[in-house]
Amino acid sequence: MRPLFILLLLASTLTSIAQQNYDTVRIRPLKIAENLYMLKGAGGNIGVLTGKDGTLMIDDQFGPLSNKINGAIKTLHPAEIRFLINTHVHGDHSGGNENFARMGVTIVAHELVRDRMTKEQVIKSRNMTFPPREKDALPVITFADKMKFHLNDEDIELIHTDAGHTDGDVMVHFKKANVFHMGDAFVRYGYPFIDISSGGSFSGFINTLDKAMSLMDDNSKVIPGHGELATKADMKILRDKLVDIRDQVMSALKKGKKPEEISALGITDKYEAEMGKGFLKGKDFVLMATEELKASLPAKK
Repeated sequence: MRPLFILLLLASTLTSIAQQNYDTVRIRPLKIAENLYMLKGAGGNIGVLTGKDGTLMIDDQFGPLSNKINGAIKTLHPAEIRFLINTHVHGDHSGGNENFARMGVTIVAHELVRDRMTKEQVIKSRNMTFPPREKDALPVITFADKMKFHLNDEDIELIHTDAGHTDGDVMVHFKKANVFHMGDAFVRYGYPFIDISSGGSFSGFINTLDKAMSLMDDNSKVIPGHGELATKADMKILRDKLVDIRDQVMSALKKGKKPEEISALGITDKYEAEMGKGFLKGKDFVLMATEELKASLPAKK
């Protein structure tokens, strides 16, 4: 198995999610702090900051859910949604962009997110083509490194992280509330997906977790891209597992083992019961990590 196959596996998984009956999806808000919420539905977790200055939301799940999401947000506060931040390019986090843009919402993202949305993505080996997004879906405000909002008595910082899940990942820090929205740079469904085709990297994923945790304390609350509300301690658990996997893979590579041999070493066996519940299994994840880490080693003379 190669990273391309894993990408196809993700695409298949997201397609299956997208084909569900959205009539049965319920948008469920969870209050995290004063006027700050996490919304669950189908797709990535949504962050919402409400108040008299207007509403700011983070990610928007799938297009067919836009009216439900908008309605759920209006029950929290009647103010119009002013800004929508995309944490990255994937459609389970940005699939409603065009719908919210047509409601007058301003979309914000890292510049690489807009760039990827404007281009056709082709996987030649499977004859799969993903067309560019509609013009209305594109972010109209982009940034390269950091960006700040001052809204509803909150100071909000958007931080472009290392290329981990994708190369356009952004974490959102609500400074006064001590809340972080991580997008898929931190997830709780099992082994994280590293989208190599969108510039992601295994090492970058670990670096992002380290960078985020350096900004947190024990009271910080973390909205993951998928899964339940988390803490810094939860992030460290995932980070330590990934470092353990990385170190064992690197050790095997330095001993001259081939990728298929490394995947058979049982490196992730102790994590499988908990982390193998997602669409990625341990052996697949090890192969994905091995491909990247092998390329990082100096060429043999």
